[in-house]
Amino acid sequence: MKTQYANIAVLMVLALLLLPLVAQSQAKIGIRAGLNVSNISFDGLPNKSEKFGYHAGIFADLPVVSNFMSVQPELSYSLKGADFEPLGERQTLELNYVDFFLPVAFKLGSVDVQLGPFASYLISTPDYKVYNENTVVVDAFNKFDAGLTGGLSFNFNKFLIGIRYNQGFLNVTEENAKPFLSEGKNSVGQVSLGYRF
Repeated sequence: MKTQYANIAVLMVLALLLLPLVAQSQAKIGIRAGLNVSNISFDGLPNKSEKFGYHAGIFADLPVVSNFMSVQPELSYSLKGADFEPLGERQTLELNYVDFFLPVAFKLGSVDVQLGPFASYLISTPDYKVYNENTVVVDAFNKFDAGLTGGLSFNFNKFLIGIRYNQGFLNVTEENAKPFLSEGKNSVGQVSLGYRF
């Protein structure tokens, strides 16, 4: 629990870095939080299934073309991973990330269509237990990930409902874990509620 509180504190400090971006006129800042449904494309993970988690963060809306296009940088804390069942016993592989998104949003009335890159940094240090060999692989996962995000935001005055999909492009497995897990990439679907100040 102490580690999670420390991670959230780091996130809030990093979020302050977005504040200079919203100093310009017409720029807005907001918060969002919601549900993650994540998985990792490991061939070696037994009986793999989606894991439910959450995300929470701060974003900015920086107009490029008035009432049509903006850039929406976002910094968030995100709980990802996968569920699996070795030897019939359900287990959870939990990966805690700080995500930085940089989507371009096209405004179609009350709907924003968003597409752009993201980069992630793993702030937890999970190990992987190989159940049929009683082996623990220490520091089994790479710290960095990057990929593409796409989604929609439905805007209701200052409130929003967002849906998006984030596909990682980088292998998240360290060399010492590849014999057990193979290579794998993060994929995360998100549903969120947000508020623009």
